[in-house]
Amino acid sequence: MRKCLVVCFVLLATSISGIAQSGFSGPGRYRIEIVATNKALDLRQEDNKTVQQWSSGGARNQQWDIREAGDGYFYIESVANNLVLGIDGLRVRDGSRVITDRLDQNDGNQKWQKWKIVEARGGNYTIISISGKSLESPSGNREDGAGLQVSRPVGRDNQRFMLIRLGDLPVVSGAVTGDARSAFDGPGRYQIQLVSSGKNLDLRKEDGTTIQQWTGADVLNQKWDIEDSGDGYFYIRSAESGRVIEVADSRDGSPLRSNNFTGRDNQKWRIADAGNGNFTIGSKLGRVMALANSNLEDGVPMQVRSDRRQSTQLFRLMRVEVDAAQAQTIDRSRRGGRRRPDSVYTRPQDTYTPGSVRWRGRVDIEVLLEIQGSTVTQKLVGGRSFNNGQYTFSATMPAREMDVRINNIKVRGTVELVEKPSPTNNYTAIVRIRDPQRDAADYEFELIW
Repeated sequence: MRKCLVVCFVLLATSISGIAQSGFSGPGRYRIEIVATNKALDLRQEDNKTVQQWSSGGARNQQWDIREAGDGYFYIESVANNLVLGIDGLRVRDGSRVITDRLDQNDGNQKWQKWKIVEARGGNYTIISISGKSLESPSGNREDGAGLQVSRPVGRDNQRFMLIRLGDLPVVSGAVTGDARSAFDGPGRYQIQLVSSGKNLDLRKEDGTTIQQWTGADVLNQKWDIEDSGDGYFYIRSAESGRVIEVADSRDGSPLRSNNFTGRDNQKWRIADAGNGNFTIGSKLGRVMALANSNLEDGVPMQVRSDRRQSTQLFRLMRVEVDAAQAQTIDRSRRGGRRRPDSVYTRPQDTYTPGSVRWRGRVDIEVLLEIQGSTVTQKLVGGRSFNNGQYTFSATMPAREMDVRINNIKVRGTVELVEKPSPTNNYTAIVRIRDPQRDAADYEFELIW
């Protein structure tokens, strides 16, 4: 049975240099699989840091460059983020989690970033930290997403690994198999197609806000300008409206929408290679773009869901060339008070209509609430995260510069207005809640305009 598995892995792991080979033959690019679970060492896309186990595939976040560190040790570097494998924290204990981090050039031992690769029985290997602890998956846990850790070497299958050599050269983004047209090679204009339905990411023309799937066509509301936002994230801007895709909040099922540019984290996305020419698009708040189910109908809205690598969460990206005539047409369509695509967009002010929003939730130390339109986004500043805030609007808060006031209903510490709505913050009211005592407390207040 093990021989069959080895053969299958070898046949699946191909690269531009030819058929991948099982075994460790010195520095090179590898996929690393856990003997106990048959899952691969995987860089978690949501935080771009945590190392976990996940069903094996051809994605870049399951590829690792192993290179010399001297004295028989190696650095193990993620191909996806170019950071090296290490142990979280300066003190190493059984159960300490494994992460990727920047290489410590001054003292490679400080972050426990050096590893020995030792041959074990059956042609497998143990991976031992310079701290003396062994890399392992949690004993008995076969679930996707279980974080890797270190513990004292005991030689069990959860501490043994199969190393599958992919070659010496970088693997081309987009993979050898799959749709050859699909690739992401940095900022530019793209059409974005859902793998599960074959339909395109589409800006709903009726409201100019909803992000949905629709049958593919050569139209501006299905074309997206992907722009670098730094730290490996991107803004995704509609070629038609110039507004960017954002997620309402970090909850499972939270809808996608287009909005004016703010530069906040809910407008930042990581585009990660998922193998076979497919990609995931993950929010900086956590979770990935997705359909709720495999619905093939036009007009189904997009949302974010927990990353399961399902076809409803995978996309193909096709670059679109913009010729001079198109550029002039787009430029003309964006005139009339709006700025060019590479600038911050400012929408006209809404008519003032009175209203309020009532918020209640549990707070420990400090949270910030960003109130805009008909949504409230909660951000933890200090203390434990409860993320249990509930809110009710009497009317949508208008997008205009105006005075707002706070009416405290149940408050132990302080509730203060940090910013009132204005064009500079895209008409967002920002409220800070601070709790001075050591335990958490329930808060309730109204913001009235």
